Amino acid sequence: MSELEIFVQGEGIGEIILVQVPSAGTVRDLLAAVNDRLHVEGHQREQPLVFIEDAEAPLDQSATLEAAGIRDRSRVHIHRCQRVSVTVNFTSGQKTHPFPPSVTVARVHDWACDKFKLADVDAAEHVLQICGTATRPDEDTHLGTLVQHPACAICFDLVAKQRVEG
Repeated sequence: MSELEIFVQGEGIGEIILVQVPSAGTVRDLLAAVNDRLHVEGHQREQPLVFIEDAEAPLDQSATLEAAGIRDRSRVHIHRCQRVSVTVNFTSGQKTHPFPPSVTVARVHDWACDKFKLADVDAAEHVLQICGTATRPDEDTHLGTLVQHPACAICFDLVAKQRVEG
Protein backbone atom coordinates (compact mmCIF):
# COMPACT_ATOMS: atom_id res chain seq x y z
CA MET A 1 0.00 0.00 0.00
CA SER A 2 1.42 3.38 -0.94
CA GLU A 3 1.70 6.22 1.52
CA LEU A 4 1.31 9.97 1.26
CA GLU A 5 3.66 12.39 2.95
CA ILE A 6 1.72 15.33 4.40
CA PHE A 7 3.17 18.56 5.82
CA VAL A 8 1.33 19.61 8.97
CA GLN A 9 1.16 22.86 10.92
CA GLY A 10 -1.24 23.56 13.72
CA GLU A 11 -2.11 24.51 17.24
CA GLY A 12 0.74 23.60 19.53
CA ILE A 13 2.94 22.45 16.63
CA GLY A 14 5.97 24.73 16.69
CA GLU A 15 7.65 23.54 13.51
CA ILE A 16 6.18 21.98 10.38
CA ILE A 17 6.03 18.22 10.80
CA LEU A 18 5.89 15.53 8.14
CA VAL A 19 3.58 12.55 8.64
CA GLN A 20 2.95 9.51 6.50
CA VAL A 21 -0.57 8.21 5.95
CA PRO A 22 -1.83 5.35 3.76
CA SER A 23 -3.03 6.84 0.47
CA ALA A 24 -6.37 5.05 0.91
CA GLY A 25 -6.79 6.57 4.39
CA THR A 26 -9.23 9.14 5.70
CA VAL A 27 -8.84 12.60 7.20
CA ARG A 28 -9.39 10.91 10.58
CA ASP A 29 -6.41 8.62 9.83
CA LEU A 30 -4.31 11.72 9.14
CA LEU A 31 -5.34 13.20 12.49
CA ALA A 32 -4.44 9.92 14.23
CA ALA A 33 -1.01 9.92 12.54
CA VAL A 34 -0.39 13.47 13.76
CA ASN A 35 -1.47 12.54 17.29
CA ASP A 36 0.85 9.52 17.20
CA ARG A 37 3.73 11.67 15.98
CA LEU A 38 3.14 14.23 18.72
CA HIS A 39 2.36 11.57 21.35
CA VAL A 40 -1.09 13.01 22.01
CA GLU A 41 -3.94 10.75 23.04
CA GLY A 42 -7.09 11.68 21.14
CA HIS A 43 -9.40 11.39 24.14
CA GLN A 44 -7.34 13.91 26.11
CA ARG A 45 -7.96 16.73 23.69
CA GLU A 46 -11.02 18.38 22.20
CA GLN A 47 -11.42 17.10 18.65
CA PRO A 48 -9.51 19.49 16.37
CA LEU A 49 -10.52 20.54 12.87
CA VAL A 50 -8.44 19.70 9.80
CA PHE A 51 -7.98 22.26 7.00
CA ILE A 52 -6.10 22.23 3.71
CA GLU A 53 -3.78 25.26 3.57
CA ASP A 54 -5.74 28.45 2.81
CA ALA A 55 -9.07 26.57 2.75
CA GLU A 56 -12.10 28.34 4.22
CA ALA A 57 -13.84 25.30 5.71
CA PRO A 58 -12.63 22.32 7.72
CA LEU A 59 -12.60 18.89 6.12
CA ASP A 60 -15.07 16.11 6.83
CA GLN A 61 -13.01 13.73 8.96
CA SER A 62 -14.72 10.66 7.49
CA ALA A 63 -13.74 11.68 3.94
CA THR A 64 -10.96 9.83 2.18
CA LEU A 65 -7.78 11.81 1.67
CA GLU A 66 -8.38 11.75 -2.08
CA ALA A 67 -11.97 13.02 -1.75
CA ALA A 68 -10.79 15.75 0.64
CA GLY A 69 -8.23 16.95 -1.90
CA ILE A 70 -5.18 15.88 0.11
CA ARG A 71 -2.37 14.70 -2.14
CA ASP A 72 1.22 13.69 -1.58
CA ARG A 73 3.16 16.64 -0.06
CA SER A 74 -0.05 18.61 0.67
CA ARG A 75 0.04 21.16 3.47
CA VAL A 76 -2.67 20.88 6.11
CA HIS A 77 -3.51 22.65 9.35
CA ILE A 78 -4.99 21.18 12.52
CA HIS A 79 -6.68 23.46 15.06
CA ARG A 80 -9.59 23.75 17.47
CA CYS A 81 -10.46 27.29 16.27
CA GLN A 82 -12.62 27.39 13.17
CA ARG A 83 -11.81 31.09 12.69
CA VAL A 84 -9.07 33.42 13.92
CA SER A 85 -10.05 37.06 14.39
CA VAL A 86 -7.18 39.07 12.90
CA THR A 87 -6.72 42.75 13.67
CA VAL A 88 -4.14 44.75 11.68
CA ASN A 89 -3.01 48.23 12.72
CA PHE A 90 -1.46 50.64 10.24
CA THR A 91 -0.73 54.32 10.86
CA SER A 92 -3.91 55.52 12.61
CA GLY A 93 -6.22 52.85 11.21
CA GLN A 94 -7.30 49.39 12.22
CA LYS A 95 -8.96 46.58 10.23
CA THR A 96 -10.34 43.28 11.54
CA HIS A 97 -11.35 40.15 9.66
CA PRO A 98 -11.98 36.48 10.56
CA PHE A 99 -9.73 33.99 8.75
CA PRO A 100 -9.49 30.22 8.96
CA PRO A 101 -6.42 29.10 10.98
CA SER A 102 -4.97 27.51 7.83
CA VAL A 103 -4.42 30.88 6.15
CA THR A 104 -0.82 31.97 5.72
CA VAL A 105 0.64 35.21 7.04
CA ALA A 106 1.28 36.15 3.38
CA ARG A 107 -2.45 36.03 2.64
CA VAL A 108 -3.22 38.22 5.67
CA HIS A 109 -0.50 40.65 4.55
CA ASP A 110 -2.06 40.88 1.08
CA TRP A 111 -5.52 41.41 2.60
CA ALA A 112 -4.25 44.16 4.91
CA CYS A 113 -2.36 45.96 2.14
CA ASP A 114 -5.52 45.90 0.02
CA LYS A 115 -7.69 47.18 2.89
CA PHE A 116 -5.25 50.00 3.65
CA LYS A 117 -4.95 50.72 -0.09
CA LEU A 118 -1.15 50.40 -0.26
CA ALA A 119 0.38 50.53 -3.71
CA ASP A 120 2.22 47.35 -4.72
CA VAL A 121 5.61 48.99 -4.24
CA ASP A 122 4.64 50.14 -0.72
CA ALA A 123 3.12 46.75 0.16
CA ALA A 124 6.42 45.08 -0.75
CA GLU A 125 8.16 47.33 1.80
CA HIS A 126 5.89 46.33 4.72
CA VAL A 127 5.57 43.19 6.85
CA LEU A 128 3.28 41.97 9.60
CA GLN A 129 4.63 42.11 13.13
CA ILE A 130 2.77 40.68 16.13
CA CYS A 131 1.48 43.59 18.23
CA GLY A 132 3.62 44.45 21.23
CA THR A 133 6.54 42.30 20.06
CA ALA A 134 9.38 42.34 17.57
CA THR A 135 8.18 39.02 16.11
CA ARG A 136 7.63 38.97 12.37
CA PRO A 137 6.31 35.54 11.37
CA ASP A 138 7.47 34.03 8.08
CA GLU A 139 5.06 34.45 5.17
CA ASP A 140 4.32 30.70 4.97
CA THR A 141 3.36 30.47 8.66
CA HIS A 142 -0.26 29.44 9.24
CA LEU A 143 -2.21 31.81 11.51
CA GLY A 144 -3.27 28.94 13.73
CA THR A 145 0.31 28.29 14.82
CA LEU A 146 0.28 31.74 16.42
CA VAL A 147 -2.87 31.28 18.58
CA GLN A 148 -4.10 28.79 21.16
CA HIS A 149 -7.75 27.84 21.64
CA PRO A 150 -9.90 29.37 23.13
CA ALA A 151 -8.13 32.66 22.35
CA CYS A 152 -8.84 32.58 18.61
CA ALA A 153 -7.55 36.09 17.88
CA ILE A 154 -4.31 37.84 16.99
CA CYS A 155 -3.17 41.40 16.42
CA PHE A 156 -0.55 42.55 13.92
CA ASP A 157 1.04 45.89 13.14
CA LEU A 158 1.82 46.52 9.47
CA VAL A 159 5.35 47.92 9.70
CA ALA A 160 8.08 48.99 7.32
CA LYS A 161 10.87 46.53 6.64
CA GLN A 162 14.21 47.62 8.01
CA ARG A 163 16.47 49.01 5.32
CA VAL A 164 20.15 48.27 5.50
CA GLU A 165 22.11 51.31 4.42
CA GLY A 166 25.71 50.84 3.65
